[in-house]
Amino acid sequence: MVDAQITTDDIPDLIERAEEHYRRSRLTESAADYDTVLALDPDNLDALEWRGEIAVQLDDYETAADRLGAARRIRGDDAFGEYTNLGLALYELNRADEAVDALWRAIQQDADDLVSHSNLGKALYDQHANGERETAIRIAAEWLSRFPDNPDAQHIGAAISGGTTPNVANSAYVADVFNDYAASFEEKLAELAYRAPVLIEALLTRHMIGAEGGLSILDAGCGTGLLGQCLRPIASRLEGVDLSPGMLKEAEAKSCYDTLAEAELVSFLCERPGRYDLIAAADVLCYFGALEDAAAAFYTALKPTGTLAFSVEATETESYILNESGRYKHSAAYLRHVVEEAGFSILALDDDSLRTEYGVPVEGLILLAQRD
Repeated sequence: MVDAQITTDDIPDLIERAEEHYRRSRLTESAADYDTVLALDPDNLDALEWRGEIAVQLDDYETAADRLGAARRIRGDDAFGEYTNLGLALYELNRADEAVDALWRAIQQDADDLVSHSNLGKALYDQHANGERETAIRIAAEWLSRFPDNPDAQHIGAAISGGTTPNVANSAYVADVFNDYAASFEEKLAELAYRAPVLIEALLTRHMIGAEGGLSILDAGCGTGLLGQCLRPIASRLEGVDLSPGMLKEAEAKSCYDTLAEAELVSFLCERPGRYDLIAAADVLCYFGALEDAAAAFYTALKPTGTLAFSVEATETESYILNESGRYKHSAAYLRHVVEEAGFSILALDDDSLRTEYGVPVEGLILLAQRD
């Protein structure tokens, strides 16, 4: 409700005050002033677009989609320039088809809009999973064709379109994905009933690995530190490595690691020969297709008779496949072959559900092996 003393003549002053609030990071106050402007003039484009921007920053995606959608209708599709924020809001509201349309328009307007490239990949996966397979495949193929140097297009575009499968996920793509999710990662995993760390912990306990404690341990692809918390009681020294600085920041806050490093995993391992008693990796190798290099690096970094434990998503195929999610799935036969060829003896290879996705269990494999 607008104060009766405020009229349309006050709009310029209200907008100026809203801008000053915004510059000083007073988002709630700025939003209130823009709302007052819109109550007086519902078609005010400056107020609609800035109110939508603020709503995105406040995670109020309903308001963002409403205000930015109104601005788009007034400006027209070609003149509208806020597709990045509109696409993000629509994605967060699970309106995948509309999100794909908005994000595709965003990258056509600005090929260097890395945020929209990243969000387009996620929206395309949702679109594909929600039944619009042909549309998602068509757009993913065009995305990959038009933007072959973009890491998101290279990986998730190929995954959805069925293009040539890369042997490993692009490091820039993986870091981008996890930086986006870092702040809300554990909340999202809880919603998916994520179990990989506790399954690895149970396997280690069953085989008496670390029963006396005192191990030098690497949490490979440590993420926010969920597995690290399980490993800390058996470690004399616990290190973590991850590609994503956002995830490492969350892991550091748990105070369970002696050191944390931002690095590509295989290179990191090869630089530390014979360093660890145990290397554990929860849902890390799902971003590797071919596992030969990773297995050899694990062998290099472990001490003689050291232990390797990791989880992967499972498939019945001959070796591995790249799923539309952008994650790889591996077969049990392939795991056995690669790990044994690298010089390990397999102690256990269990199958179990790692989490749910779209309400369906994601079947996985949890491997425990010893360096010969």
